[in-house]
Amino acid sequence: MLKGISWDHPRGYQPLRAAADIWRKPSGIDLQWDVRTLQEFGDMPVEKLVDLYDLIIVDHPYMGEAASKGLLLPLDEYLPEEFLAVQAGESVGPSYESYRWNGHQYALPVDAAAQVAVYRMDLADAFGWQPPVSTDELRTAAAKLPGKYYMAVPLCPTDIWCVFLTLCAQYNNGEFFSPSGLDVEAGCYALDQLGEWSGFLHRDSFHMNPIQMMDRMVSEDEIVYCPFSFGYTNYARRDLSGRKLVFMDAPRRRADGVSTLLGGAGIAVSSRSTRQEASMDFIRYVLDPVVQRTVYYRNGGQPGHLSAWKDPVCNWDCGGFFSRTLYTLEHAYRRKGVPGFNRFQEQGADLVHRWVRDRAATSSCMRQLNNLYQTICYEAV
Repeated sequence: MLKGISWDHPRGYQPLRAAADIWRKPSGIDLQWDVRTLQEFGDMPVEKLVDLYDLIIVDHPYMGEAASKGLLLPLDEYLPEEFLAVQAGESVGPSYESYRWNGHQYALPVDAAAQVAVYRMDLADAFGWQPPVSTDELRTAAAKLPGKYYMAVPLCPTDIWCVFLTLCAQYNNGEFFSPSGLDVEAGCYALDQLGEWSGFLHRDSFHMNPIQMMDRMVSEDEIVYCPFSFGYTNYARRDLSGRKLVFMDAPRRRADGVSTLLGGAGIAVSSRSTRQEASMDFIRYVLDPVVQRTVYYRNGGQPGHLSAWKDPVCNWDCGGFFSRTLYTLEHAYRRKGVPGFNRFQEQGADLVHRWVRDRAATSSCMRQLNNLYQTICYEAV
């Protein structure tokens, strides 16, 4: 038996289990998919998984750390060049390159995502409200919402960090990291924005993750719009139980600049796996373009292949989720991912979340963040 681990949301495990069920017939191999929480997906060290699982769904900022410790197999040494060429050509924005480190491909995008905007079009249309195009218009747009309606952003510690990086990237068009850490001017801008937002966002914003926020949006009528949340096509589908959400490109600081933070998920193989050939065979199956836009999508997945994002049937089924957000994905910011980056993210997220609560000086927060970066992160030799 092969074992794999994904994250605990239907988008994360359902399509992989469905694909494994179909793959079992020609391969004769059982593949069991376990799950971990969404926070663990972003924060749990891969070291804790490589001895337990053959296939691991990973977050791309972990590539530098995984490569430096030899935790994942370099897929370019096991998979055919022509197969990898197809994967590169099917990349949604920088997804494919995000799993590459020092000339090797340590995972392949099975799922593509970035922070996008989402809103209740039915409510917005009812009172003639238009979503903002620019990040600088958020306060004005929020003020135009009728009294009992709100703008919200998922800003629990993990997600406030992602929004913080998006704002830094928009400020400096993606160029804000150096060996010294984050650009101070960009970081102060991002912190000032978050501090300002606390005055008009929904009161629960700083406690929610994207799934919790979207669950509120489909079950209640308070939250009309969110400018920055990782998209979930599940909430836009025709068979959704509850109010459907409409996704669109996120607001940007510059019309031609970087959009938002890249997310998504990659499929990787543990370097400790004793079933390497079978693992590679499943990867070839689940990343076949036809499987991506049929089996994978139909079972709740958010495909990592561009052909699925452009597929008219997929788009019809989810209200144009893919076509309405593709620009954002194509211009997304990819995190640096140097060794130690995941530990830096985890501690930096708590620091930024506390700063918004306590509202200390932005310069002090930036000094702490950069001291943290210099202490934890390092460039691979």
